[in-house]
Amino acid sequence: MKGGCEGLGTQKVAVFGGTFDPVHLGHLLIAQTASSQMDLDRVIWVPTRYPPHKCSQSLVEFEHRLEMVRQAIADNPAFVVSPVEINRTGSSYAIQTFIELQALYPAIQWYWIVGADAFQTLPKWQCRDILAASVEWLVAPRLMRGSAAGEVGETGWSDGIYLETQILCQQVANHLAHTSMPVRWQVLQSPLVAVSSSLIRQFCREHRSIRYLVPEAVRIYIEAENLYQSEVDR
Repeated sequence: MKGGCEGLGTQKVAVFGGTFDPVHLGHLLIAQTASSQMDLDRVIWVPTRYPPHKCSQSLVEFEHRLEMVRQAIADNPAFVVSPVEINRTGSSYAIQTFIELQALYPAIQWYWIVGADAFQTLPKWQCRDILAASVEWLVAPRLMRGSAAGEVGETGWSDGIYLETQILCQQVANHLAHTSMPVRWQVLQSPLVAVSSSLIRQFCREHRSIRYLVPEAVRIYIEAENLYQSEVDR
């Protein structure tokens, strides 16, 4: 894998996986918060080729998603994109990605950036025992359906949402502990931004501007490649 990760040694590195369909400013904010909060040396972005929880046929082609991430993070030397899944032929499981990255970069202190809703499903992940013991989870808070956390303040931060995420994470940790799988985690102190990939795709289909929702290079790429113009293009 190329992208400036050579010679990482015993540095602190986080994996940030996702479909990134498309990557947007919320993703960048989460990655930057993780980098600053944990004093990370590097964040490795891993676009997922065939996510097990989504129909891959509904996604824009992997090569487009990979290129959009490349362009989105180009100006941040602490961010690199990994094409580790480019030759994946079946469902993309986190454990496969992690084992491949471990082989490429031994002696790394590993972290894994994940949204609160995804962390909630960790007990169902394939080979969760290996992952749970190998990484520290950096959980991005998210206002989920049914939340009673209250309004977000002027700073974009909500103590209620942070507390709600803490409780959710502790419940997941307790569940795993009962099966002898201790897990290390902490909640990222990231402002909440009401931007999602689905919203951007909707705006594209409706021919509405996505300026300031995605990096400018990504906006230009989406328009040049005529992406997300119909339900079929999702």
